[in-house]
Amino acid sequence: MDIKTLLDNLHDEVSCSVCMCPFTDPKQLPCLHSFCLKCLNGIQRTSGLRGKITCPECRRPFQISGSGNPSELPTNFRINSLLDVLAIKECSTVNVKCRNCDKRSAKTLYCFQCCSFWCEECIVGHNIIRENKDHRTLALKYFRDQDIKAVLERPAFCQKKHHENKELELFCKDCKVAICSACAMTLHEGHGKMLLQEATHARKTQIKSTIKSLKDKALEKRKKVEKMNQKSIELQSQVADVKSQVQSFVDQIIAIIEARKQDVFDVIDNQAKKSLESLSQKKDEVDKQVKLIESAIEQTETLLKRSFSTEILGFSETFDTILREQSSQENRDTECIPRFSFTKSEKLISLLNMSEGIGNVEFVVNEPKSQQSGTKGKESSNVIAGNKGANVRDSHGPLETQVQTRRFRSVLSFGRYGKSVGMLDRPWGVAVNDQDEIAVTESGSHRVLVFGSDGTHLRSFGRSGKNNGEFQYPEGIAFDSHGNILVADRNNCRVQVFDRNGNFLSMFGEKGSRDNQLQYPKGLSINGNGDIIVADTDNKLIKIFSSSHNYLRKFGGAGSLVGPFHCIQHGQYFIVSDAGDHAIKMFDLEGKFISKFGKQGNKYGEFNKPRYLSVNKEGLLMVCDAENHRVQVFELSGKFVTKFGSEGSERGEFRFPRSLANLSDGRIVVCEMNNNRIQVFDKI
Repeated sequence: MDIKTLLDNLHDEVSCSVCMCPFTDPKQLPCLHSFCLKCLNGIQRTSGLRGKITCPECRRPFQISGSGNPSELPTNFRINSLLDVLAIKECSTVNVKCRNCDKRSAKTLYCFQCCSFWCEECIVGHNIIRENKDHRTLALKYFRDQDIKAVLERPAFCQKKHHENKELELFCKDCKVAICSACAMTLHEGHGKMLLQEATHARKTQIKSTIKSLKDKALEKRKKVEKMNQKSIELQSQVADVKSQVQSFVDQIIAIIEARKQDVFDVIDNQAKKSLESLSQKKDEVDKQVKLIESAIEQTETLLKRSFSTEILGFSETFDTILREQSSQENRDTECIPRFSFTKSEKLISLLNMSEGIGNVEFVVNEPKSQQSGTKGKESSNVIAGNKGANVRDSHGPLETQVQTRRFRSVLSFGRYGKSVGMLDRPWGVAVNDQDEIAVTESGSHRVLVFGSDGTHLRSFGRSGKNNGEFQYPEGIAFDSHGNILVADRNNCRVQVFDRNGNFLSMFGEKGSRDNQLQYPKGLSINGNGDIIVADTDNKLIKIFSSSHNYLRKFGGAGSLVGPFHCIQHGQYFIVSDAGDHAIKMFDLEGKFISKFGKQGNKYGEFNKPRYLSVNKEGLLMVCDAENHRVQVFELSGKFVTKFGSEGSERGEFRFPRSLANLSDGRIVVCEMNNNRIQVFDKI
């Protein structure tokens, strides 16, 4: 790595992945991952295992030699050199601490032999000492690339007490450690020794030989992987063919059942038609009778009104005749209506519940000869529709099954490590547009890649740099309503805007703590109004900008947010993942804190540095629980619903899932950094 690239990436090189702060007393584990001594002490204290420690990055357990204290681990001198380089680079904005008086000043000098900083007053005393007369010192403001290179190439010093100023010059063959001349005469007296440079050269030769052997082995395995990929394609094609056959057969069965159902409907309709016609005739007859009765009543009432008493008595026989005629009308039975019912075919239900099901699926496995002794290379399994404890119920109950399944499954996985087109190098953020195109930020190669929903690479843009259209560790990403792509350019402390083809449009933000400035922004989202929500991580704030990039407001700050990573707006709430506090925090639209849920841990509802968030179509909150290697699902109240994923590199497993997004059909896209891939999950 050249000096320019190193300086551009310096913050990431010197940041501990546990505390996310610059290293203090960096110690290196046997797996070559480095962490602050205080972080390792905390991890060991939490685990309760004396003399043992598990790497927070790769999860490998190690036994610590000696007293079993992490302080016994080797110091990472390269990181110490990089910390000095960081201090030199930022001396104009951050004062540097003097080795002698501990005073901080921008006017500081560096001694290449002492490998330490001296203020203007103390450097006078340093130069007076006779042993220091040949030491080279240089004011930080005059440093050039070659001077920084000299700092990086400085020698390593002994860690033994009272030997701190002694260079590691020798290698003890018996103890297999680098030692200083004082150690050689005391602790390693009588041991076989050789010059450190000679031992290093011999070790490099051995390592190079091992690397060549590993490269050859990796190439062989890569060829096997390609063969497996081809077999995977063939297998998927076979599965699709068999499913098509099953679907065709089931369609035939359904068509027959539908035809039989129509026959029953026709019988019902015909009988109903006859019954309705008969009922209509009866109704007409009754209507006629009602009209005759009403007419007789009307005639009688008229006579009663118009006639005298003598006349009424004279009409008595007439009245009796009229009433007798109506009473003698036939009283037809209007209740003679057929009743309809349906009798199920118990034979058909029994047939569907039979063990034969709808057919058999046969699996043929061609095993290597070495594995075929005593076993058959052919297996078969019956696939039974609605069986395994399932019962076909009538319309009053649902179809029941005893098959238990996970709620989410991986239906697609794409991407592998690399810097070529379509390959991924530490993918970070993910977003989906209206066309279900999947955009991914890539921190390793400082670019953005766009894929189709089937994993096909469509285009990519960006490279390392500080100019427009260039990135320094891009992280958060989002699409606006116009299809433009917004990217949180973390180390350039800005947000850049591109059209859907990756052409630069505009940018906003710069390094700083003022309202319109950003300090290493990470998460990025857009609300329904088109406002841009930025997690201004190092300022411990959530900042909101308009669609025209004007600053609107902010909330959070020290005491409210520790390490905000991502913020989304859902309804009347802002939801923030606070990685520094291992919690999810809720705020109202004015930025007033409402509640939080979660704490550090690995149980359900607990987190280990939660990262990006998303709300799915069901209104459930999905959280990338990165260092627990899973996605957790909650109700907005904070009630735990489910989780999916566990640590690993197989389908459905994760290594540091960073971000997630939703496709239009409800599937979930998850970006995992350490497996360098994208997985798509569907609900079962």
